[in-house]
Amino acid sequence: MQSNDLNYIKEIKYNKHRLQILLIITFFGFLFWKQASDDISDKILYESILLATLTLISFVHYIFVLKLPNLLSKSRKLFLLFLDVFSLTFSIALFKHYGLFLFPLYIIIIMQNGLYFGIRSFYAGLATTSILWISLLFYSEYWFEHSDIVATFAITTFLVPLFYLNYIIQAHKKNDALSEELSSVAEDAYHDSLTGLANRKTYTEELKRAFKEKKFFALLFIDLNKFKSINDTYGHHSGDEVLQEVARRLNSQIDEEDFLARLGGDEFVIISRKKKVFLPKFIEKIEQNVIGYHEIDENIKVHIKLSIGISMYPDDAKSSTMLAKYADIAMYAAKKKEDSHHVFYADMQVKKKNSVL
Repeated sequence: MQSNDLNYIKEIKYNKHRLQILLIITFFGFLFWKQASDDISDKILYESILLATLTLISFVHYIFVLKLPNLLSKSRKLFLLFLDVFSLTFSIALFKHYGLFLFPLYIIIIMQNGLYFGIRSFYAGLATTSILWISLLFYSEYWFEHSDIVATFAITTFLVPLFYLNYIIQAHKKNDALSEELSSVAEDAYHDSLTGLANRKTYTEELKRAFKEKKFFALLFIDLNKFKSINDTYGHHSGDEVLQEVARRLNSQIDEEDFLARLGGDEFVIISRKKKVFLPKFIEKIEQNVIGYHEIDENIKVHIKLSIGISMYPDDAKSSTMLAKYADIAMYAAKKKEDSHHVFYADMQVKKKNSVL
């Protein structure tokens, strides 16, 4: 999700501050409208209506960014830039000689966009502003007659931001580096560093999601047999290599209906949403393709063996705690079996009932 991205956080901050400023300016615009002299009161009213419209559009835009963080992420920033410089150009044309005091706002808008959104936004601001200045000269007789003022501010608007261009570039390099670091931290928080699989935290969230769906799923607890002896005999480096190989083999057997994670040590878990009728075949496929020999060094092979315990929702339990407990019980039962590598908790219950009878 982009909602964890540093650039997205900066976009939200920019939109929020911009909206607050628009609200304040709009409020004071309507406040001073009645108090203004006759020659400018109508213009202040038109400007206040424009600002109110701009504020409303900006509010809708802000909600859009909050609700749909990944949609149109590039174009929505350019939309705000165009909206601001277009509104500013219209205001300058409307106020004529009073508009002289609004020209510095071009510099602020361009520099703010460059600092928040990067070099592309900076150049886009300069390009859009240049087009609108030309339009201002064509559509406003007053500013056509005073083109020297427009030219002076145009040069200033180009030179001042360009003077700070290196600062903007360096700021965004630091921002990109920090964003990558945060992404790496976020990745580490949800994935196992050794195998690259989802970790216990991600598994817990996925299990909650599976329960919310209220549809059948199976929980498979998987444990490596005699893994401690591999560590003790060949060293932890070889043990890590075996874990990575098991993770690779397990990962090659699952599809989009399944979720695989490493819980820690030599324990793995699969949440499978396959239909119950396909579960035995799926487990058989895992055993055939994961159990076997792996060469950890020249002329040294270790035998990878698994024990798999399976519990099912809602058949065996309707709570995550009990479902995990039953899968764990079934897994330890599988360790004691010599003729099979897996045990269904449901089968254990049937045998228990039959033995009582």
